[in-house]
Amino acid sequence: MNDSEGNKYADSTYSIKKVKLLKLVIVLSLVYSTLLALLDFFGITEPIPYRFELMSIYALCNLVLLYFSQKSIKYGADDTLMLNIVLVLALVVFTITMVVYPKSEIRIMWYLFTIMIAYYVGGRTTGHIVAIASIVILFSINYIYHLEFNSTTKSSIIIGILFISQISNYFVNILDQNEKELFDYQHNLEDMIEEGLKEIAQLNEEITDTQKEVVFTMGSIGESRSKETGNHVKRVAEYSKILALACGKTEEEAELLKMASPMHDIGKVAIPDDILKKPGRLTQEEFEVMKTHAQLGYDMLKMSQRPILHTASIVAYQHHERWDGKGYPRGLKGEEIHLYGRITAIADVFDALGSKRVYKPAWEDEKIFNLFKEEAGHQFDPKLIELFFENLDEILKVRDKFSDIKWVLTV
Repeated sequence: MNDSEGNKYADSTYSIKKVKLLKLVIVLSLVYSTLLALLDFFGITEPIPYRFELMSIYALCNLVLLYFSQKSIKYGADDTLMLNIVLVLALVVFTITMVVYPKSEIRIMWYLFTIMIAYYVGGRTTGHIVAIASIVILFSINYIYHLEFNSTTKSSIIIGILFISQISNYFVNILDQNEKELFDYQHNLEDMIEEGLKEIAQLNEEITDTQKEVVFTMGSIGESRSKETGNHVKRVAEYSKILALACGKTEEEAELLKMASPMHDIGKVAIPDDILKKPGRLTQEEFEVMKTHAQLGYDMLKMSQRPILHTASIVAYQHHERWDGKGYPRGLKGEEIHLYGRITAIADVFDALGSKRVYKPAWEDEKIFNLFKEEAGHQFDPKLIELFFENLDEILKVRDKFSDIKWVLTV
């Protein structure tokens, strides 16, 4: 809690809810004075001298009070000037009441209630001022209008006002303390919530980083079994993000694909070494076994609800599907293939063809580019192939950054 907030609770009990209480009292007083004025105006009861005129003034004063109390609620609890105007007018209203009906117990109670409201709404200083002003006003009325209060009445007035003042001040102390404790609790609660949110955000970040590390490590394990380098999965990840951004995906979506794509060949961990590491061409039977790595990868990951692993399951499952429907494992075609699968297919094939493998030498760039142009609309999504060439410079920069050997561009 800052100093200004501390001073607010040390010096004043003023708050919107307290002004609402004062507003309720004013409304009741307004209704009461208006009814009395109407009784005389329509002759419903026996006329009382000056009651209509005085109650009309009384009602008008209450309207002014109501206006200022409403402004205080509207503009907030810091408008102490309006509060003071309200309390001064309250004194005026109840002074008029005492002049007209000085010995009425009801009017005296209303007057004493004004003192209580002053303490409760305005705080100790305002309450003390109103209590002293009350004594001055009552004795001034007694002197000016010759009401001839006897000693007992005068003593009763002083004792009554002092008693009301002390009781009011006591309750103000309790209210102040309760309000301060409530404010401190709310303030501390806000700090606790903010700290908790920071911890949750940090934990989420740690979980995401852990997922990234696990995904990349598992992807690297899958590639290393076929004697491919860890840089292959890095390059495929970066290519995938470039293409995802190029086709309109958000930074968050593109980053998600980048984090998931290293798992595209995770299913290879279940392929026997004599097939996975075979230096020559695979037989048809061996190739059918090799093709199962897409389904195996999907089966490993499909149960996860984590965004990264869920995306990885899509990539593992569909990165060998073809645009013309001749791919595997399900023979999906066109946009039946998830965009992430179509993107990873291009990224994976580009890097695989340009890399030396146990079963083939690295292709030259010109040969790769010609293949991509020929296979647009057959093996690959034609729009993504266009975007590939539009972003070729950026893709080649990534290849150089994460190269296994020194690259030579031949186009």
